[in-house]
Amino acid sequence: MSAVRPTPTHECDALQLQELYRRGDLSPRDVIEDCISRIERINPEINSVLVVLVERARAAAAESERRWREGAPRPLEGVPIGVKDVADIAGVPTTGGSALYLDHIADRDAEVIRRTENAGGVVIAKDATTEFAIGGPHNPTFGAVRNPWDLTRWSGGSSTGAAASVAARMYPLAIGSDAAGSIRMPASWCGLTGLKPTTGAVPRTGVLPLSWTTETVGPIGRSATDVARFFAVLRGLDTADPRSVPTPADGLDSLASGHVPSDLEGVRIGIARDYFLEDCDGDVRQNFESAVNALRSAGAVISDVMLPLAPDAMQIGYLLLFTEAAAVHRVNADRLDQCDPVMVRRLSEGFLTSATDYIRALQYRVQLQQNFAEAFTKVDLIAVPTTPGTAPNLDDLTIQIDGVPKPMHDVQSRAGMVCNLAGVPAVAFPSGVDHAGCPTSIQLIARPHKEQEALTAAGVYQSRTGHHLQVPDIAA
Repeated sequence: MSAVRPTPTHECDALQLQELYRRGDLSPRDVIEDCISRIERINPEINSVLVVLVERARAAAAESERRWREGAPRPLEGVPIGVKDVADIAGVPTTGGSALYLDHIADRDAEVIRRTENAGGVVIAKDATTEFAIGGPHNPTFGAVRNPWDLTRWSGGSSTGAAASVAARMYPLAIGSDAAGSIRMPASWCGLTGLKPTTGAVPRTGVLPLSWTTETVGPIGRSATDVARFFAVLRGLDTADPRSVPTPADGLDSLASGHVPSDLEGVRIGIARDYFLEDCDGDVRQNFESAVNALRSAGAVISDVMLPLAPDAMQIGYLLLFTEAAAVHRVNADRLDQCDPVMVRRLSEGFLTSATDYIRALQYRVQLQQNFAEAFTKVDLIAVPTTPGTAPNLDDLTIQIDGVPKPMHDVQSRAGMVCNLAGVPAVAFPSGVDHAGCPTSIQLIARPHKEQEALTAAGVYQSRTGHHLQVPDIAA
């Protein structure tokens, strides 16, 4: 009888790595060395990592090895983690993907970094982002990040490097940020699971600001259980962040420990068909319907639900985002000639927003929240395709919708911004691949502070399917 081939380290998710640590079959120090080697080999092809924190990671791995040996592991003990380059790490530049901040050395860790490392996570790399998380794919300072599934395509933004690195199996988890879908879009296009938490659930202390109204920080990983474990560490009140709020007890710890329910019996899932399924690629739509059927087979009660104000969310949300970003970056106004033209154009729109239009947009936000509140009297979760098409081409920045190229910026945030404006949590996870072999994705939206419900449904789905286990060739 032939021996069972062990799973390569890079194919293990966070929970699998920790089980191997627990059994003594794997060493955190060996895993970190493997991660460093993979970054050296793969990063030149996809350009997702800006800085490898070699000494910091090796020291943390040694501490994790000691803790496992002594039987005192923490929740993320020994798990390698990347960080979008908007979060401060003491002694390391926080560039925000911009030439303006190349010498912007952080003097302390962001709160999410502190929580990650206090939980045993091994922070190993700073990941690429679009300029100040608002620029275009072709970053003039660091270049574009290529999608591991197809190097002619973009990995998505603005958490572009975080998603590409996790998809390429450089490490199993990463910290991203999301102001209009910037965790969920790259998760969608890279075949990953990404969570945009409830507004205020994860503190932003020490994270470069972009938008007070729409921005959140959250995890990107390969599975709902991994993401749940990371979110359980990141969330919670931070009095240094005025927008941080307490998070209620919700049973997340069970899912974070890898305990996935066997079914979704009685869970009510609403399908928002109007608008979200319009102008949507046929392969994305077909895989979405298959995912809905799988949720139904797991016991979920499926019905249609309406979000009447959703069609205006992308336009109004970007008005808010660009205006708030312009307020943040007014200090850089005399240096914008050194920046990404896409970012400059967006900030310029923000500088021109009238107070009347901004206030009207804030009022729309309240009305949109009322839309969601009404929908959630009838359902527990709302399902939509995460993005209307698969990853955009880097040469012309278009997304193919049934063979017709659409400008990426016109369609990419159709299902993203609506959640940021309403402040509700949403998880994106793989639903299959299209005819070209690129990932498609489904998004589950939950009530505020009900991340556990969306993540549990995603976990049950992933326990019954294998889409989240597919690996791009470059990562093999």
